[in-house]
Amino acid sequence: MQTESFLEYVLINYRWVFVIFFLLPCTVLGKIWSVFEKSLWSRHSGLKHEKNLSNIQRQIRHRNKHAPDRVMCTARPSWRSMTIADMIYKKYMFNINVHLDGIISIDAKNRIVRVEPGITMGRLIPILIESGWTVPVALDMEDLTIGGLVMGTGLESSSHKFGIFHESCVRYELITANGDLIICSKSVNTDIFQSLPYSYGTLGFLTAVDIQIIPAKKYVKLKYRPIRTLEKMESRLIVETNDLEHNDFVELLIYNKDEGVLMTGKMTDGHEDTEQNVNRIGRFYKPWFFKHVESFLLTWKIGEEYIPLKDYYFRHNKSLFWEIQDIIPFGNHPVFRYLLGWLMPAKVALLKLTQTDTIKQLYDKHHFIDDFILPISTLKKSVQKFHTTLNIYPIWVCPAVLRPGKGLMHSHTTVDNMYIDIGLYGEPKVSEYNATIVRDLEIFVLKLKGFKMMYGGTYLNIDEFKTMFDHQLYDQIRQHLGCKSNFPEVYDKVNRKVRV
Repeated sequence: MQTESFLEYVLINYRWVFVIFFLLPCTVLGKIWSVFEKSLWSRHSGLKHEKNLSNIQRQIRHRNKHAPDRVMCTARPSWRSMTIADMIYKKYMFNINVHLDGIISIDAKNRIVRVEPGITMGRLIPILIESGWTVPVALDMEDLTIGGLVMGTGLESSSHKFGIFHESCVRYELITANGDLIICSKSVNTDIFQSLPYSYGTLGFLTAVDIQIIPAKKYVKLKYRPIRTLEKMESRLIVETNDLEHNDFVELLIYNKDEGVLMTGKMTDGHEDTEQNVNRIGRFYKPWFFKHVESFLLTWKIGEEYIPLKDYYFRHNKSLFWEIQDIIPFGNHPVFRYLLGWLMPAKVALLKLTQTDTIKQLYDKHHFIDDFILPISTLKKSVQKFHTTLNIYPIWVCPAVLRPGKGLMHSHTTVDNMYIDIGLYGEPKVSEYNATIVRDLEIFVLKLKGFKMMYGGTYLNIDEFKTMFDHQLYDQIRQHLGCKSNFPEVYDKVNRKVRV
């Protein structure tokens, strides 16, 4: 037992040695390759798309002929996804290679960008900004893919205005179980269009997405406001969320059960004096963003500054929100930032690829990563619950409007309702953390008519899962598209007994 405890201690507290001297150099090589890929997108992606579709269809028809008893999934390995879960199901399903990661076109006239599902935010956003455009909901982790945001879910600090990521998507291209290519939108195959988000690849293989684009501006004028007590945080968040005229972005970081910093932002081109108050937080030597935000809490001052648009979008990427501090505890020290900050962050894919079974087990025992989507009026009650059961800080709070619909996740009423995403990432500071606590939290969210993101899986049973997510239309579409025995159900892919 002592040897086991010592091994755990070393793996948890000294993993930074391996990360700094091996993973960070590998990350740099990956970034160099990404720059090369970016320079080629306009010449190749559109031309190769049709050829890639034919290849996917050929694989599906081969499976239908030779292995019809095995349900299908993409061949993308588990370590390449952003989720910490090890997706064991890929080992017994029939894997289809769906390698689609380019930009097909940018249509400035109709304000649409057409992309393949494997393209990441880190590749798409810089190209759009250079062209004078951006997407309404830009996620803050560079390695998140468009397909993952559609088939899973994604929201950001502009979601109080524009909703969940998929609401900016106006058209999907899908290959079905029999190999047919279909198009769905608000006017064509509308029921499939509504059912596709959050379906985790269980209706077909997503091959292209049309996303609305809006004009990009140079900066985000960001205001920091420290707030004391959960009551004031909740009431102030509701006020700022409803002020759509002045607030393009709204975000709250809670640093303990009584104190947090509310941030509100407006996209702007600035004026002639703006440069004097620009904070280029994306530069490698700059402090981690959540630490920068905390400085306004420590000094108890309201602050305001201009942040370049791209830097703002990826403000949490450098420190992987605050996860990197558990791997490299001294990563925010000025000496480290100036000497090695340009190597950060380590690629999540490489962190996962090099995890031993022991490290995976330790993460499962000592680590919690999850997002819960709850009515905005439950902020105080929810944070108090998470404080008692997890005691993880900071807590990320991001408002998002949920609209009525017939898909798996939507407003429970016939009108728009404001929710908040509460993100909890880190090591619980409670004495006995285990799977029972996680299930208890899921039931707590279910009772409040909330939702949880499923990237980490669920301990809900199938009936509870179907209570949280509306399966009525989804089940009809699965039958219509012949998904039974060809694709697993959503629950089969997110059930923790299968995934972990």
